[in-house]
Amino acid sequence: MPHYFGFVPSTKLATMIDEYDELLAGDPAEYSLYPHRDAVTKQIASEIIDNLLVSLIDVIPNPERKAKMQNIVGTIQSSTDTMLGVILGKDKNKDILPSVDYLKKDTMFTDDEGQTRIGFQLSPDKAQTIIEGFEAVTPDNVDDKKFKQSLETMNHAVLHHFIGEFTDTLPLGFIKRKSVPIAQAGIKKGLDMATGKLFPQLPIDAKNRLANFYRPFIVEV
Repeated sequence: MPHYFGFVPSTKLATMIDEYDELLAGDPAEYSLYPHRDAVTKQIASEIIDNLLVSLIDVIPNPERKAKMQNIVGTIQSSTDTMLGVILGKDKNKDILPSVDYLKKDTMFTDDEGQTRIGFQLSPDKAQTIIEGFEAVTPDNVDDKKFKQSLETMNHAVLHHFIGEFTDTLPLGFIKRKSVPIAQAGIKKGLDMATGKLFPQLPIDAKNRLANFYRPFIVEV
């Protein structure tokens, strides 16, 4: 069975998705789709950051390093908000249908328990790297190299799917299109910095808490 990355959306996001579905089921000539697409996109981005990064702060024992991590996460949040503010905008309904379809078909799935999740199918090699990294974390020993690689693989896959592939569906001009990889590289650097600064300071029990937090994000469907 294939493996997916996915998290359960908040009540707020789930409600926004339901409302969006109702709009899409109606007559699109009666309203503009872009405000609703933009709102759902921004909320998904916010919850990805909350799930992947904000949780990291809780496992850092040193107050000074925790503050530094908060600054890194804040920078990533700000960079993401700025990028979305640039690439999202007032588009005609016919021009945003590819991005609407992508949000519906490629950023959500239903797990075996019938729960809708925000996420996507992982390639077999990425899934294997992530799972092996989590399996390398036990109460008695942690293979730091494998575990760190698993988190970086997961983060990069999420970044590529929700930014790289999503922006390919947007009707962007030349300048905006050129700005996407620059912004994506900046966010990737922040993610790698967060992971790199985190690992050297964590004891085994904290690494186990971190692994236990992330394991439910990888599911078989």
